[in-house]
Amino acid sequence: MKWKQQKSNIAIGILFLIAFVVVLRNPAVFFPDSQGYLEMHIIRTPGYPLFLQFAQSIFGDYFETATVTIQILFGCFSIYYFIYKLRSNQVLNDFFSVCLAFVLLLPFITGLKIANNMLSESLSYSLYLIIVAKFIAFFLTKNVKELYMTLPILAVLLITRYQFIFFIPLGLGLIFWVSYVQKSFKKYALISVLFVALPLITSLADKTYHKIIHGHFVSTPWTGMSVITPILFVADAEDATVLETAKEKEFFNNVYQDLAEKQMNSNHLQVPSNDTPTMYYIKNYANIQMGPIFKNGEALLDKTLTKTEKFIALDQFISKVSKPLLFDNFSKWRRLYTGNAIFGFGGFKYALLYFLIALCSCIALLKRDQAIYKIIGLSSLLVIGNVLIVAIGMHAVVRFTFYSDWVLFFTIFVLLNALNKKRYES
Repeated sequence: MKWKQQKSNIAIGILFLIAFVVVLRNPAVFFPDSQGYLEMHIIRTPGYPLFLQFAQSIFGDYFETATVTIQILFGCFSIYYFIYKLRSNQVLNDFFSVCLAFVLLLPFITGLKIANNMLSESLSYSLYLIIVAKFIAFFLTKNVKELYMTLPILAVLLITRYQFIFFIPLGLGLIFWVSYVQKSFKKYALISVLFVALPLITSLADKTYHKIIHGHFVSTPWTGMSVITPILFVADAEDATVLETAKEKEFFNNVYQDLAEKQMNSNHLQVPSNDTPTMYYIKNYANIQMGPIFKNGEALLDKTLTKTEKFIALDQFISKVSKPLLFDNFSKWRRLYTGNAIFGFGGFKYALLYFLIALCSCIALLKRDQAIYKIIGLSSLLVIGNVLIVAIGMHAVVRFTFYSDWVLFFTIFVLLNALNKKRYES
């Protein structure tokens, strides 16, 4: 048995070495968003900018190579840790562990090539895998220490990418289930409180960071822009009547006029017969947001404000405008949200599959407290939680949804492992 595990470790090590070589053969890649991280813009959450500042201060002229190296090494560590937790809890055998390692490495060497990008995805993916490993370990062993150790890691992940806020209700759900099974709610009272308090703690950390770096005790000011973009995409010309002030009405009318002229509003689209308004929105999300919405919002701000102050004022203004517009266009927004989410799942069939897996696993778990139902159910909820959060404001493209692309493979590996184990025991 030990020899088999040694062989699987060697195979995983070879995969890591190949991935390391492939990543280092490619240069660091900079995107429009990269500048915001490098220059610590106020619209960027603190996690990744602080990491880049650390890398620059330590490695100087070799900063790019060092950053890529750290990102792939941390990625390999997180994958090995994930697999170690699965094997120690007898979720996967040695063969399927190697198969899963290969699948988990794909974002580093194909497609997005996250380790080479000066974006937060690489660190987020690695932190994500460690947290999932901890959640699985707690769910199977009921060892509450796993969750206590998860809290600081999850805090770092939330200040790097806030889309992973869905880990909070998911963690509370696991705690409730284990408490229910053990009939001991008091035992998990403290960890429950800490999970509830974690968003407040990370929000305080976020505001403190901006106070130190930018001089303003505020949350990262970009949420309003993400929320209002789909709302204005589906809005009608008459919606200005639901707004209160002349400034709000002027903003809406200017944005709506520009969107209509550029045929970027759902009421004025001219899409091909093989396309849909939802797909147009997904493809043109950035143009809609940074074009008519951002430019018209910025034009109404006080000209004496600094760039940082403009971002803060714009976020506050747009957040206030978003609420009445959302209520007035909720039905159309909901249809767009549903289509955006389905795209994030990879299509209606995959969306249905994930929800069915989650539902069937939960029903099976109510009848039998078995590890396989816990693992498959939890994995499907990871996909569902991430997509449903992302689709609220962002376009659910692969950059934001790839984190759980391994789940279907993982589900197959777990099922095959269980069948193989059952056959071996019989």
